[in-house]
Amino acid sequence: MRLKTLIAPTMGQAMDLLRRELGEDAIIVSTETGENGTKIVAAIEEDEPEVPSVGVVNGDPLASAAMHDDPIDVIHEALLLHGLPNRLLERLIDTSFVIGADEPLEALAGALSQLFTFEPLVARGPNQPLMLIGAPGAGKTVSTAKLAARAVFAKHKVRLITTDTVRAGGIEQLEVFAKIMKLPIHIAETDRQLARVVDTAPADEYVLIDTPGVNPYSPRDMAEIASLAKAVPAEPILVMAAGGDVVDAMEQAQEFASLGITRMMVTRLDMVKRLGSVLAAADAAKLSFSDCSITPAVADGLNPLDAIGLAKMLMPEPAHLSTSQQVSRGVRS
Repeated sequence: MRLKTLIAPTMGQAMDLLRRELGEDAIIVSTETGENGTKIVAAIEEDEPEVPSVGVVNGDPLASAAMHDDPIDVIHEALLLHGLPNRLLERLIDTSFVIGADEPLEALAGALSQLFTFEPLVARGPNQPLMLIGAPGAGKTVSTAKLAARAVFAKHKVRLITTDTVRAGGIEQLEVFAKIMKLPIHIAETDRQLARVVDTAPADEYVLIDTPGVNPYSPRDMAEIASLAKAVPAEPILVMAAGGDVVDAMEQAQEFASLGITRMMVTRLDMVKRLGSVLAAADAAKLSFSDCSITPAVADGLNPLDAIGLAKMLMPEPAHLSTSQQVSRGVRS
């Protein structure tokens, strides 16, 4: 079964277009009338593909589909696989249509750039300290180490601070990474200690603060992390792992946004195939995408995220590419 999205100024024109392009056997999945006209999503059964005769060489099936299918259909089918909320899916489809690009990737990237914002974390020497915040297991400590490694490779001085003094092994994990980079670790158990460590940092140091995992539904946890965030002039960054339930991701992002968070770093992209929860979280909490983690490797595992990179992750890739290769292709192209 193949889905097709048709958009016309009026319902009558949309139905005429539907009958002309898909015939009387098409099944209407949904209809919607808005500012851009009437949109009909329809489905039609497809015949089994014929077996090619001997001597016929098949090309890339995705490239062939892109040549013959409407760009909006290609985008629609790709996004359905990611499990986006219906409203967000419809907005992306509508905006892709308005973009009017001939290539699906270009149309989707244009839609993403209009519906989302992208603000990568770039270490340019002395700047505002960064405080990484998120749920337990989101990858804050590893992300802190990756940011530190990127800054060290760029010849910047780095001050690593951890407030994760409760979790077993929290400090030890960061110490392992810090030792490799020949960086000392500063430990702050209270908001006052944190303020003192940040205040004494030289002006040319890039300050990174790791925090303990927070249950966003726990008033006590949120109060404690809010106290840390208020103690220093640091920008709080949400670290969120890809995958998981879409509704949970949306609600958690909204809770964390109450701490003044405006940017989100996405981790574990090498371990998932569906990005619906990530897009839904950013949309629900009005968060900008910053960077993404594509491998467990500290030295080469963090990349700035932009609209074209995200579009490449959302669109299907040739089957011979693994998930990590697809993600890497998306953020580096």
